[in-house]
Amino acid sequence: MDVYTLAFAAQVTEMADAQAMVEQLAEVHASQLAATTAWPAISRAAHALDLEALRRELAAGVAVDLECTPGGRTPLQLVCGVDPGIVVYRRGGTHEAFIRWYLQPYVQRAEANNSVRADRVACVALLLEHGASPNPGGVHSPPLILTCSGYDPRHENQERRECSCSLPIVNMLLAAGGDADARHRDGNYTFSPLLRCVIRYGWDNNDDVADALLKAGASANSPEFGGKTLMEWAIQRRHRRLWPVLLRGGAILPPPGENPFNWPGASYNTERANPYLQKIEAAGSWKAYEKAHRTRLLAIFAPKFMHLIPPELVARIVEYSFHLGFY
Repeated sequence: MDVYTLAFAAQVTEMADAQAMVEQLAEVHASQLAATTAWPAISRAAHALDLEALRRELAAGVAVDLECTPGGRTPLQLVCGVDPGIVVYRRGGTHEAFIRWYLQPYVQRAEANNSVRADRVACVALLLEHGASPNPGGVHSPPLILTCSGYDPRHENQERRECSCSLPIVNMLLAAGGDADARHRDGNYTFSPLLRCVIRYGWDNNDDVADALLKAGASANSPEFGGKTLMEWAIQRRHRRLWPVLLRGGAILPPPGENPFNWPGASYNTERANPYLQKIEAAGSWKAYEKAHRTRLLAIFAPKFMHLIPPELVARIVEYSFHLGFY
């Protein structure tokens, strides 16, 4: 059998595996939706990210924090936590429509993904405007943790779903009084919004979300997950844009040496040897490195501008024009 035949056979097998996986996912979504039929109308509207239905229920005087079942989730928790795949499945209406959508290349699924993101933001804004609690309590994750969730490192082989880690939603929840350092016990682990943000793979807005959480009072060092600190997870995950954000927020840089991740192919030691982290270590702390960075830039720019503006303004320009300590 020649190489082209082998490649074609492998491609056919891969497509069949993908088809089977999506069919199984469609079955899961159908089962999950069937479990919502007895929910109050406001809960079903929240789970569907149906803005108009939510608006009708609230206008009719339905309680904004009504739980979907006794001790269940509030509409805000449902909006922040619902899987976009379920929303798309509901909107398509059939297994076949969902499977056709899912098997498209990612770029061709973008329109539906963008619609789900926009509807989620609008639903959160509506619920908060009507007084929804950003800290509802109970046994379920609070909205901020749900917003920063989506990938669970306890299950390395799970599908990494498109999830809601949205800076606009995080900012709205924080402005409404959401606890930036909320904790939620899930099995043997304790999660916080920042921990959920740090351990996620492959999302390009983690640093903005982490910065917002830290400025609102999130701890940069706890809780640990699997015996590793947030900074160790950020290093292992190669979240290099997160490193200075966490360090500025007070994260402790772990010492070089033993790799805390005893995983095959783990990248921790390689990432820990990154020149940026070595410069932080040599300076003694992130604050010391930031100060040295500021001093170097002032030495460059002060002679060029001091005849035009007061020296204190030069320092202010340097401070606001450069990400001091970030590189």
